[in-house]
Amino acid sequence: MQATAPAVRAEWTIGVALMLAGCSNIPNPVDWNREPTYFFAFGSEPQSFDPSVSYNSGDAAVMDPVYPSYFRYNFLKQNPWELDLDVGLAAPLREPLDGIGPRGVAFHGETWTFEIRHDLRFQDDPCFAGGKGRPVIADDVVYAFKRMADPKVEFPLASNLADKVLGWDEYSRGFVTSRADAARNAANYDRPMPGVRVDPANRHRFTVSLNQPYPQLRYLMAMHFTTPIAREAVEAYGNQSSLYHMVGCGLFRLAEYTPHDRIVLVHNENSAGATYPTSGAPGIDQALLRDAGKPLPFLKRVEFRIITEPITSYNLFDQGFFDSLSVGQANAPVLLHASKPGTSMSRRGIEMLKGAYPTIEYLAFNMQDPTFGGYTLDKRKLRQAISLSVDSESYVELMNQGLGVKADFLIPRGLGGYDPSYKNPYRQYDPDLTRARTLLAEAGYPGGVDTATGERLTLYYDNYVDNGPSDRQREEFIRKQVQALGITVVSRDTTYAEFVDRTNHKKVQFFNYGWVADYPDAENFAFLLYGPNESPGPNNANYHNPEYDRLFEQMRGMDDGPARNEIIRRMRDFAVEDCPWIYLSENEGPTMYQPWVRNRYSNPILSNLLDYRGIDVERRERLQTEWNRPIWTPLAIFALIAFAGVVPAAQTVHRHRNRRVRKRISEEPS
Repeated sequence: MQATAPAVRAEWTIGVALMLAGCSNIPNPVDWNREPTYFFAFGSEPQSFDPSVSYNSGDAAVMDPVYPSYFRYNFLKQNPWELDLDVGLAAPLREPLDGIGPRGVAFHGETWTFEIRHDLRFQDDPCFAGGKGRPVIADDVVYAFKRMADPKVEFPLASNLADKVLGWDEYSRGFVTSRADAARNAANYDRPMPGVRVDPANRHRFTVSLNQPYPQLRYLMAMHFTTPIAREAVEAYGNQSSLYHMVGCGLFRLAEYTPHDRIVLVHNENSAGATYPTSGAPGIDQALLRDAGKPLPFLKRVEFRIITEPITSYNLFDQGFFDSLSVGQANAPVLLHASKPGTSMSRRGIEMLKGAYPTIEYLAFNMQDPTFGGYTLDKRKLRQAISLSVDSESYVELMNQGLGVKADFLIPRGLGGYDPSYKNPYRQYDPDLTRARTLLAEAGYPGGVDTATGERLTLYYDNYVDNGPSDRQREEFIRKQVQALGITVVSRDTTYAEFVDRTNHKKVQFFNYGWVADYPDAENFAFLLYGPNESPGPNNANYHNPEYDRLFEQMRGMDDGPARNEIIRRMRDFAVEDCPWIYLSENEGPTMYQPWVRNRYSNPILSNLLDYRGIDVERRERLQTEWNRPIWTPLAIFALIAFAGVVPAAQTVHRHRNRRVRKRISEEPS
C-alpha cells in the first residue's frame, strides 16, 4: 500500500528526529562504557598467549592479569624494585645443597622451597569436570616447569634453567619431537622431574633444586612462565590454548579474542584476589595511596582494540574513547606537541607519564649468516664498519623524538654493571665515515665492493611494517646510513608476527630489535648474547663466544658489586670487538592517560598494570559528551533542503493517487 502525503511527512519527520537524536560517534559498547571498563589500543595481532612460550611485552599486557606467578612487583616501588607475594603464601626458604653431578663432579647448589596459597582456584572452563574451575595445587606449578623442559614447547629461557635444575636434561630427553608419539610424551609428563617436586606431605608446597646458586630464580618466579598451568586445558585445547583458551587463576580471564578486532578480559569471579599496595617509594604522590589495602581489581572488564594505524588510535584517544595511549615512534611527534602546557590535551587534564624503562634498542647481525656472521678478523671489521656508519644520536632525535639516550653497551642505566663513562669505540659516529671506510676496506670490501668478485656487497635488512609510516621511516633511516658506505641495503618487509617467526628460525640477516627488562638485573640483558640462548631464545643474533659464555655463567650467580662489575666489563670487551649488535638507544616509553583514570603510575617492569587501574565512569561519560558535542548546523541545513524536496513530491503522489481513483470511478457502470 502506498502511503498518503500526510503519512509520508510523518514518517520522514520521525526518521529525521531519530537520526538527529541518535547521532553518536562513540565506538565503545554503550553498556561497557558506563561500567568500569578499560579501553586500550593493541597495536598488532598477538603472537601467543601460551605462558610457557610468549616472550614479548605486548602479549604480556594481556596475559599477566590472567596468569599470576608466585611473586608480583610492588606497583608503587622502583629503583629499586621490590617483590611482593602473589600466588605465593610465604617467602621461599633457600637452603644450600651439595651433591654429585651426572659426570661425577661435585656441585654446591641450593634448594628453594615454595608454598602457594591454599585458596587458589582456576577460572571456570569446559575443560574441567562440570565446567567449574578446580583448586590450584603445587602440581600445577610443577607442570609448568615440565612444559618448560619439553622441547616442542620452545620455552625461550630453557638455557637459563637447563644447566641448573637437577635432572633437567635427562627429563627433557624423555620427550620426543615427533608429534605422532603423543602417548610417549603424555607418559613423560606423568614421570617425576628430579629437580622440581611436590612435597608429599603438603600438596601446596614444592621444591626447586639447583646445582649452583641462582639468585635470579626469584625473578623467574615473578614471570608468567612459572604460573600454575592446568594440564586439562593444554590437553583439551592443544594449540588453540595458545591464543583462544587461556585458563588461569588471575584477577581476569579471557572472554573474547577476535582476530583483527579485539581482545576482551573480564573479572575472574574465581580469583582469590589481591590487594592494592599500602606503601610506595619515598616521595610518591600520596594520591596514589588512596586505595591502599583495597581489594583488586577495580575494573570489571578490559577491551584491547586491535588497531594497527597509529592515527586511528590517536583520534580515538583524543575523543576520549581510549583511556590511555602508548607513545611510540609513530605517534610521538603529534602527542609530544599535543601534551605541552596550554594545548587542548593539557587543558583537558590529559597527562603524560614517562617510565624509567630499563631497555635497549639495537640492530643485530645473524652471526650464522655466511656473509655477515662469523668470528674471523675480516668479519669483525665488516660489522664494526657498519656499526660506525649508524648515527645513534640522530636516530634518537629523529626516530624516537628525543625519547631516550644513545647506548654504548647492552646494560642500561639504573642497573648494576652499567658504566656511565664507557664509550664504545665502534659507536662514535663520524659524518665523514673515515674510520668506517678504512675498516670496510680492511675487511675486503673497499667502497662496498667485494675484492674477490668485483660485485657490490648487499645487506638484507629484515624489517616489520605493522606500524606503517613509522616503520618505513626507521627502515629508510637505517638503509641510508649503511648505504653511505657503498653497501646496497635491500629491505625485506614483513608483519611483526612473520618477523618474529623469521628471527626464531634464523632466517634473517640484519634486523632491528629491542628489549625491555623482565627483571631489574644485569643478567637479564647480558643473557641476550649468551650462546645457549640462541634463537628461538632471546639471543636472536645467535652469538657464540666461549669466553663471553664462561664469564656470563660466573657472573649470573653473583650479587651486585665491584667483583661482578669487573666480570661484566670483561664480557663487554669481547662482545664489543665481535660486534654482533649495533647498540642504538635506551628508550623512554611515555604513556598518555585520560583524567578519569585512577592510579596513574608508570612502572615499566610490570606487565599487569591493569590490575591496579580504576575508572571514574561518571566523569568519563560526562567528558566524552563535552568533547564530542554534535554540530547540528549542517544537519539542520540538510533537513531543510530534504524537507523542501519531500513536500512537493508527496503532493504529487497525492494528486496521482486521486487521479487513479477518479479514473476507476468513471469506468464503473452507471
